[in-house]
Amino acid sequence: MKKIKNILIIGLGSIGSRHLKIIKELRPEININLLRRKESKANNLEKLANKIFYDTEEALKENLDAVIISSPSSMHSNQAINFLDLDIPIFIEKPITSNLEDCLKLKRLAEKKNALILIGYVLRYSKILNEYKKLIKKNLIGKHIYIDIKCSSFLPDWRKNIDYKNSVSSNYSLGGGVLCELSHELDYANWLFGPFIELKSIRNNTNQLEIDVEDIVKIIAINKDKCLINIHLDFCSKVPKRHCFLNGSEGFIKLDLIKNEITSKLNIEKEVKLYKFESNYNEMYINQMKHFFKCIEHNVKPNITLNESSEIIRMIEICKSSPLN
Repeated sequence: MKKIKNILIIGLGSIGSRHLKIIKELRPEININLLRRKESKANNLEKLANKIFYDTEEALKENLDAVIISSPSSMHSNQAINFLDLDIPIFIEKPITSNLEDCLKLKRLAEKKNALILIGYVLRYSKILNEYKKLIKKNLIGKHIYIDIKCSSFLPDWRKNIDYKNSVSSNYSLGGGVLCELSHELDYANWLFGPFIELKSIRNNTNQLEIDVEDIVKIIAINKDKCLINIHLDFCSKVPKRHCFLNGSEGFIKLDLIKNEITSKLNIEKEVKLYKFESNYNEMYINQMKHFFKCIEHNVKPNITLNESSEIIRMIEICKSSPLN
């Protein structure tokens, strides 16, 4: 069994910091190296690292067992390609890239080299989403009629320690906008209900946040079973909402990721059934990292494939082909 001794984390923003802390707690014996830009702001978590690099060539000289790419999505492809030739397992934060051209280039190279790459769609590791999938598979509510997915939040509230206007989320050049930043919803929609045979969207910039990307998107899709899916994404709403409502011919099943609960009802039932889950936001990130380690040390196949991740970028590209209002 191969043991992980050295990991490189590229980028130490909010998500890179989370990965660093999780690895330190899970596997304190692992040497953690950081690759940062010289102009990056100081981060007190740097003290947890064994080495800090400011040059990719220097980082490449290390005997690395894994790389975690948590930089802006516009940089993912070029950074990942640097490590493919060295046969180093790579974890890439979602989305895999910021455009389809880079995604397909990276996918071709990775497949040619049979590289181990895992994409960070962390909701796949949450107990509640996996329970929701099990309930759907039981076919209790008959034929699927329509699905309503919503993810609404307020971008300025996301990260208290930085100006949101300077964040990746707010900048087109870094791969920002709700389509990339909230693509978790696109991933689980495709995982639970895809593939989609038709997809259309309306994008809007409300100017409320004074940023250069879409802050609200409406997506309408149809899957192979001719079920209509409505997806609403925005980060300009001050009242957070995050749910998936599946309506069938015999009842409904609703997932609420804010309340951390699932409700369901069959037409023959008088009351709504409630499935309540403990709220432990960090648990799914821990489960995700454990899976990445298993892929490396126990030769487990990544449970999120390059084909799935590429499909999300294809969906995003279709949505971006509609004009930004």
